[in-house]
Amino acid sequence: MFETLFKYPLELYRKGEVGFAVHMPTELRVLLAICAGVLVFFLYRKSQVKLSPVRKGGLIALRTLALIVVLFMVFGPTLRIPKLKNEETFVACMLDATKSMTIEDSAKGGTRFDAARKALTGEKSDSGIAMGLSSDYAVRLFSFADSAKRLTDPRTLIPDGERTNLFRSVRDVAQELRGVSLAAVVLLSDGGNNTPGQPLEIAQYLKAQKIKLYTVGFGSSSPPKDYEVVRVEAPRKVRRNSEVEAFTTVRCTGYKEPFTVYLRQGEEIRSTMEIRPQAGKDMYQVRFAFFPDKTGTQKYNVYIKPGEGEKITENNMREFLVEVTENRLPVLYVEGSPRTEFRFLRRALFRDPDFRIVSILRTGHGRYYVQGAEDMPELQKGYPTTKDLLYKFEGIIFGDVEAGFFTPEQLKMTWEFVHDRGGGFAMLGGVNSFNLGDYAGTPIEEMLPVVMENKKNAYSFDRFKMSVPEMALHHPVLHQDDDPEQNQKDWERVPELLGYNLVKSAKSGAQVLAAHPQTQQPILAVQKFGEGRVAAFCTGGSWAWRMSVSTESEIQEKFWRQLVRWLAVGSKENVTIALDRDIYAKGEPVILRATVLGSSLEAVNDAKVQAHFQDPFGNTEEIEMPWMLTQDGVYQCRYETHEHGDHKVSVHVEIPNLKPQDLETTFSVTAPFLEFNNAGLNDVLLRQMAEATGGKYYNETDVAGLVPEIKKLMANRERTGMYVEEHDIWDAPIFFMAVIALLAAEWSLRRRSGLA
Repeated sequence: MFETLFKYPLELYRKGEVGFAVHMPTELRVLLAICAGVLVFFLYRKSQVKLSPVRKGGLIALRTLALIVVLFMVFGPTLRIPKLKNEETFVACMLDATKSMTIEDSAKGGTRFDAARKALTGEKSDSGIAMGLSSDYAVRLFSFADSAKRLTDPRTLIPDGERTNLFRSVRDVAQELRGVSLAAVVLLSDGGNNTPGQPLEIAQYLKAQKIKLYTVGFGSSSPPKDYEVVRVEAPRKVRRNSEVEAFTTVRCTGYKEPFTVYLRQGEEIRSTMEIRPQAGKDMYQVRFAFFPDKTGTQKYNVYIKPGEGEKITENNMREFLVEVTENRLPVLYVEGSPRTEFRFLRRALFRDPDFRIVSILRTGHGRYYVQGAEDMPELQKGYPTTKDLLYKFEGIIFGDVEAGFFTPEQLKMTWEFVHDRGGGFAMLGGVNSFNLGDYAGTPIEEMLPVVMENKKNAYSFDRFKMSVPEMALHHPVLHQDDDPEQNQKDWERVPELLGYNLVKSAKSGAQVLAAHPQTQQPILAVQKFGEGRVAAFCTGGSWAWRMSVSTESEIQEKFWRQLVRWLAVGSKENVTIALDRDIYAKGEPVILRATVLGSSLEAVNDAKVQAHFQDPFGNTEEIEMPWMLTQDGVYQCRYETHEHGDHKVSVHVEIPNLKPQDLETTFSVTAPFLEFNNAGLNDVLLRQMAEATGGKYYNETDVAGLVPEIKKLMANRERTGMYVEEHDIWDAPIFFMAVIALLAAEWSLRRRSGLA
């Protein structure tokens, strides 16, 4: 209670004494208090309400006391506490032991770590910082990387820390020496900081504790010549034979010659890209596109060969994982008549084991020929009428079928299938498609990538060879061959198409992949819509690509398979699992999340989710995954890594009223390269941290001035063997409470006296 009211414990008040920060004679303070009383007396003397002497005296006393308390606070009362002797004052020295300190760019040659260790412990002709301070201070040594720990013998220390956390490390030292008189902290580092926490915040904390921070920087502020693979962004999970795009960021420092970036699987080169450095630019973006040829978890890497004179080669490669699944992609194809396009399109997907093609062919009024839906008897009545059934598919194709074939609810549900579920949708050309099928004004029109004609122009049965823009040749839908030149030749030799629907143009957000050679109207256009993707193929004549070529050519089959794969890439599943990243450092936590959705893809919060982790040596750990209260349908757990190598994760999910599901994924634990990312001396940060506490920044050449500077720290302290530490107490709660209580008492008395 005493500490709550008076800010500090009673023991400190017994050890110290109360003084004032504002220096003035005691007589003047007393005179100001008397003046306050006289002022209050004259204010009440002019009161027109007649008061008894006792009541008037009480009012004057209450207000005078309130003013005296306020004056007391204005004078800046402090608690002065005598502290320990000089030889009992502590200085902490922190030595950076991370991998970036192994870079050989110190001012005197050798590694940064060797230079820092020599500055701390000294050489034969130099006593060093620790010895120089030990005559006046109790010196404590620490090493640090991700955190700080006591250091007994710097000679045996190895700089192998995989990440630097300046905030936590300085905080650890301050907390360990909290019970002693810590005067200063000396930080010997290259200023690297690659983990959460703001170093300037811990510097402000030291300042508040009246602890000065002195920093010493090692290394060159100009980074050495270096190639670095900064990051790789690629999808974590794809279907077999689907294109994978890996977007890579690389950094080139100090080199002017062209260099090659490699995409590899192990040592096998899958693709290359040449970069020509530009003046004033060090970061470059590289896009790799490839098709995985194996199922399961595949490990790839982006690699740059070491350059001449490159000292840091650990950051020249970055790995990433891609899970290649062989789940069949479910596609629903609705066709209004048994035309040739239906037969060849369905066969193209049916013959590929990657697809499950379900087709509904209208054979008459209310009669349908359904194929591939043995486990879906509801489809015998036509197009799905519930989300539970429709959402079993990931792609939908509307052939030559008019809008009136569907109910308004079914069209709206198809819109939601794409926009919300993330499914893929394609409309094919025909005499009952687009505006000829009265789709204007329906939800389907909104998501199509083309603008339909206002009037019903007849379906054109002209023969034409579609024109493919050069940029479109790189789109996954038009991928026929890994060789770009061969891919272009394949599309130049593609046979003519028969017939097309007239449309006005492509929508602003759409991409035209093929156009009519004379009118330039879109023949094939695609776009993203909500969570999904949509395609408009304004012809029903792609069957000619099969009939007009040799049996060896598969351009028609590949086209449809690539189109459907691209459309369905964003389809949501009932259960998905995701790691916060693919590659971890040893000791880093792994965050695993599972998203659980019901049959209509509604969030499920009452599922039972269990994760099973297995390390490279077969050790296992079972972890429950509780529902995250802040996110519907999301379950999460945390796993601590202890071993390097590939780890397996399996997740078992039990959803009410649905079959249990089991999913698997993998991740790797390797030595990270954080310490070599942008590894130049960060003297700016070290200087800012030191100056924030009133300390000073030094480099390798002027570090000799550090010890004399710290010894000056005690110059203003009493030479009697003790020094006084002052703590402000003007803001102690007791003073505010006293002012409020006195003014409240005065107001109450004034009210009873008729003055309020």
